[in-house]
Amino acid sequence: MYDNERFYGMDIDATQAVFNKAGLCISFIRLPSSARGITELERGFIDILPSASYSEQRAAIAYFSTQYRREKMRLFTLSTMDEVDDLSELFIQGYLFTANPGAYYGEELANILRIERFKDNYFEVASLSQRMELVRRGRVDFLIEDEASGIYYKQQLGYETLRLHPYIIHDNGVHFMLSKGAFSVEQIAKINKAIGAMSEQLKVIEHKYLTQRTEQLTQSPHF
Repeated sequence: MYDNERFYGMDIDATQAVFNKAGLCISFIRLPSSARGITELERGFIDILPSASYSEQRAAIAYFSTQYRREKMRLFTLSTMDEVDDLSELFIQGYLFTANPGAYYGEELANILRIERFKDNYFEVASLSQRMELVRRGRVDFLIEDEASGIYYKQQLGYETLRLHPYIIHDNGVHFMLSKGAFSVEQIAKINKAIGAMSEQLKVIEHKYLTQRTEQLTQSPHF
C-alpha cells in the first residue's frame, strides 16, 4: 500500500527484510496495477515484483525466487454466503466480480474467463479501495483478493462489513519476480538463501498483520 510517499504492508516489510539480508539495496516506486508492474519488469524499468504467483507465462519473462509466504485467494462480499462446489456456479448465477488487473488467481478462474459469456461478469480495477467500494455500493457482488491482505485492509480502509465467502479460489506460494536483465545467478542464490534463513522472521512479519484481524478466518454467517 501507498500513503503520502510512504510504502507499507506485509509484502513491503518482507521485501525489505529479505533484500537487506541478501545484501542488496532496493527502493520502491508506485505503479498503478499488477499488470503495469509486469509490463515494466519485462521492459527492464523495474527489477523486482513481490507477492507474485508463479505461472509458466510469467516464468518466460522473469526469474522466480523460492516462495517466501503462502496466500489464499478468497471472495469478499455483501451478497450470498451459500457454499458452492466450484467458482463457475457463481458465474452461472450471474454474480459480478472485481479484481486487480494483471494478478494471477489460478487456473480455475483463468479457465472461466476463457468462456466468452462470463467475461462481462468480471471487472478489473487497479485501486483496492475502489474495488471494496464497488462491493459496498452493490455495483459488484464479489471482490477477489488475498485473504490476509483483504481482511487487513478492509479494516484499515473502513470496509468492515465485507464478509469472507467460504470458497477458496486459489491456495499457493508467492515469490519475488526478478528481472532477467538485472539479477545474476549468484544474486538469486543469495535471495533464496536469505528467504530460507529468515523463515521465522517472515512468519513474524506475517503474524503482525494477521493479528490485526478482528474476525476469525473460519467463516460464520455473522462475519
